[in-house]
Amino acid sequence: MSLSRDELDRIQRLRAMFLDDTRGDRALLDYWRDEHDLRAYARVLGARIGWKWDAALSECRDRGLLRNEDAVVLDFGCGAGVAALRHVEHFGAAEVLCLDRSTIAAAFAAAAIRAKHPKMRTRAVTTTEGLSFDVLLASHVVSELDASGLAQLRDAIARSRVAILVESGNFAASRRLSSLRDEFAASMHVIAPCAHRDRCPALLTSSEWCHFFAEPPQAVFTDGDWARAGRDVGIDLRALPYAFVCLSRDPVQAPAVRHRILGRPDVSKHDARAQVCLQDGLRLATVTKRADPATWRLLKKDPLALRELPDATTD
Repeated sequence: MSLSRDELDRIQRLRAMFLDDTRGDRALLDYWRDEHDLRAYARVLGARIGWKWDAALSECRDRGLLRNEDAVVLDFGCGAGVAALRHVEHFGAAEVLCLDRSTIAAAFAAAAIRAKHPKMRTRAVTTTEGLSFDVLLASHVVSELDASGLAQLRDAIARSRVAILVESGNFAASRRLSSLRDEFAASMHVIAPCAHRDRCPALLTSSEWCHFFAEPPQAVFTDGDWARAGRDVGIDLRALPYAFVCLSRDPVQAPAVRHRILGRPDVSKHDARAQVCLQDGLRLATVTKRADPATWRLLKKDPLALRELPDATTD
């Protein structure tokens, strides 16, 4: 991937705005100036977010969420349309509604989905008022909204049959997402990533947060163009922290999950240790090389290979 000077400048400008932590609870101002911003974003930053959505949606599928070709999908704060594009690939849809405060972004996202799926009904919208939809998608918006924007998001979640929200995985965004999850856990089924629908244990302390790491495509490790793009933008394309939650109005048939690994397991010469989420709180789980050599070898090769640690002891 070869980035022009203009594309690089646009990506760096956008990234600086996304990482600005001086806003407090104020909404992030509209940052899309034109279609060129969106195209540059989609090439690198949007691709990374797409890999996070792939990881989250794959887990939703494994936890029992079914494909629905008849669904109407609302992409809330759609940006370049990454969330909707990934969701259509994983779960299908009959119609996609692209909502963004930027009419430029909403039109760009709708066009991107039509280009990939010419037969799919797709349109840009400016409000949720009067809309009927089945699936709500929200990608990296929780950290950008003020109180008014969060109220609109809550209303959209409450009107959906399924809601899937993916965030950056940093401390503040993840804890904000966990708070939203807790608000709806009593009225909706928590499909993923949680092993229970009780209060999020990460919120029981002031220092923890629920987050995971997605694995990028193999090309990121072998393609020199991707390596140059990461170097030019100033990011490690291999590091993909994210947080997510999937809520459903209806129950799903899913395999039982005793716990979910958070973050990235630490694998040493003799054991693998990871923080896991249990119903009564977060615990440190250990798999020893002596007791379970197969799991230890799997994690040594790829620390992100498992979502749970079998036969682990917890401290």
